[in-house]
Amino acid sequence: MIEVSCDNCERPIEVPDDQAGSKVRCPACGDVNRIPEAVVREVAAIPASAPVVAAVAAVPETGPVEEKEIVVVRPAMFRAHPLKYVLLVLAFIAGIVIAVGAKQSVKIGDWMLWVGVAVSVIALVWFIKWWIATHWWIRVSITNKRTVRHEGIIRRHSTEVLHDHVRSVDINQNFLQRIFKVGYIGIDSAGQDGIEIEIRDIPGPFEIKKVIDRYRKM
Repeated sequence: MIEVSCDNCERPIEVPDDQAGSKVRCPACGDVNRIPEAVVREVAAIPASAPVVAAVAAVPETGPVEEKEIVVVRPAMFRAHPLKYVLLVLAFIAGIVIAVGAKQSVKIGDWMLWVGVAVSVIALVWFIKWWIATHWWIRVSITNKRTVRHEGIIRRHSTEVLHDHVRSVDINQNFLQRIFKVGYIGIDSAGQDGIEIEIRDIPGPFEIKKVIDRYRKM
């Protein structure tokens, strides 16, 4: 039998030897775990009197773990600022209604038409600028080795923290953010004083923390 610990709840899982290298679901939490390949049998066949070097040589060497991107997150718009989102949409619609009404009415001067156009343009420009800031300007990628915060479009700035160096992951949410499941995450590195990576208006902050905790040394 092969015994491993669940990546999520750390409960022991026992599987037959013939399932080595496959994926099994944890009976306690349902998390999918990969069962490592079985250790080469020649190790057990080495007599106790044999040199330790021979026993070590019988175990296959494992190369460096390939870095894989697990998840990419960006700040939320509506979930983080629902009132601002709704007001911008309503302002854009109201500007169009004012412009169309002024165009069709004889009693209303042309100045009202331009007021409606101005309101719609301002609301649209503000919305596009906000969308670019959340979808293009800031991006956080989490791999099996590190968390990287990218900022900027033409000139890029990035800050990264290796999972092995993470000292704490702080999450802050107000009442409205708890309802919409967004919040602030601060990653504190052992090599720096204070918070090294700050991510605001991130959707699912507790799910992001679980991903980081899965690969950090607890």
